[in-house]
Amino acid sequence: MNAATHIIGGYVFAGTLCSFTDVNIFERPEYLIVCAACSIIPDVDTTRSLIGKLLYPFAWIINRKLGHRTFTHSLLFLALAWFIIWALIKFQVVKDPNYTKIVLFSILSHFVFDMVTVSGVPLLYPWFKNPCVIPGNKHYRFNTGEWRSELIIAGICGILCITMQPLFANGFWTSYHRTFGTIKHVNRENSNTEFYVICEYSYILNAELYEGEAIVITSNDNEITLFDGAQIFTLDSNNPQLKVNHTRPRISDIEKRFKELHFFNISIDSIQDILQGKIATGLIQSNHNIRYIENAITYNTNFVQFKNRFDFRIFAESDTVRINIRTNIARLEASIAQYQQRHQTALREWQAHQNNISNIEENLRDQSLSNYDRNRLQQELIRQRNRNIERPVYNPPVVQMAELEAQRRAITERQLLFSGHVTLLYFGYDAFPTDDEQPDGTHPEQHENRTPNFSGQTLLAQESNQNRFNSNR
Repeated sequence: MNAATHIIGGYVFAGTLCSFTDVNIFERPEYLIVCAACSIIPDVDTTRSLIGKLLYPFAWIINRKLGHRTFTHSLLFLALAWFIIWALIKFQVVKDPNYTKIVLFSILSHFVFDMVTVSGVPLLYPWFKNPCVIPGNKHYRFNTGEWRSELIIAGICGILCITMQPLFANGFWTSYHRTFGTIKHVNRENSNTEFYVICEYSYILNAELYEGEAIVITSNDNEITLFDGAQIFTLDSNNPQLKVNHTRPRISDIEKRFKELHFFNISIDSIQDILQGKIATGLIQSNHNIRYIENAITYNTNFVQFKNRFDFRIFAESDTVRINIRTNIARLEASIAQYQQRHQTALREWQAHQNNISNIEENLRDQSLSNYDRNRLQQELIRQRNRNIERPVYNPPVVQMAELEAQRRAITERQLLFSGHVTLLYFGYDAFPTDDEQPDGTHPEQHENRTPNFSGQTLLAQESNQNRFNSNR
């Protein structure tokens, strides 16, 4: 075959095999040049070929010593070429390791296209000089140099070069996964990338169809956990009530980011700030029972372990002991206040009695009083003094006050506190809070007031508005 056919065929053959390793030979001009050169390099053993004319002295020597389609068309030459490019990469003469695959597959493409000709190629040269051909019947093989055969092969390969661009760009496995769209394929994409995977899903649950796009949070071969910006849900291939129509993954350029927070004795407000609007996995322990809801079931416990929960809510549990303590405090406060009120009433009565005696004595000093009035005031003074009202002495209810102090201390000690750790999942590129900016009363790694809050809707919107997603890894 001529050089043009080998080059076009090399693009198709090498491009297809390179797509299995996620290398796109059409991505860079250098890849295309190397592929074209290596797809015709075996014909350096003849001076009539394009590469032979470019390297005439070298081609003339090889043709004179070995002949055409001998050493340069053998697996030994392929191994030698692979070793040379491997050594160049090993010693960093060539920086890009993708050249190893491009060189190997491009030379191999030359062998394959020459094998479909009548002459074939001696792949096992110099040990066996018999030509290897595809297929065995020579009537089904092409004649080298025949313009019709060359035109047919070049035309077919040219069409394939154009129509197979999505395969070259996305890679074989990504294209395969998108075509067949199973949970296992989504898991493979998610496991082999450091970026978030966007999954286009379609499933039927309880005779109702659900379709859309969501971010892959976790995955395995049988199930994937997705987040659509409002809720987290799981597609399980083993669920008999769930039929998955398709799950087609594509890789975004948003890297997976996590932040682990450790905290000790923080309030319920702080823990709610940490979890609000975020996807979290972790373990939380409280000094008293709390309440949370899982799958429409309410749990009362002081130990919570959760995984991949969005906007996880924890509520304080109003336990009977706390209610009883508050009731006792109210009772004791009322009793002490009543005792103090009785003392104040007795003190005011004694003070009024003393004031009354003082007023009578003051009136008796008046020299202008008649005998009748003086006699009446003296009798009133005697009667008031006979009442014998003593000044009340305040003796605080020590027992009740001590009991009140104990109850208040008990209610303070029952303040709800949380300790544990959580791992938060983030979307986007915003930086995490720095460790030197700490909220009061929290661990240095806990910055709930400055933790960025990204939603799945934000991430999905970036694809449509900014075209930031691509599937080329």
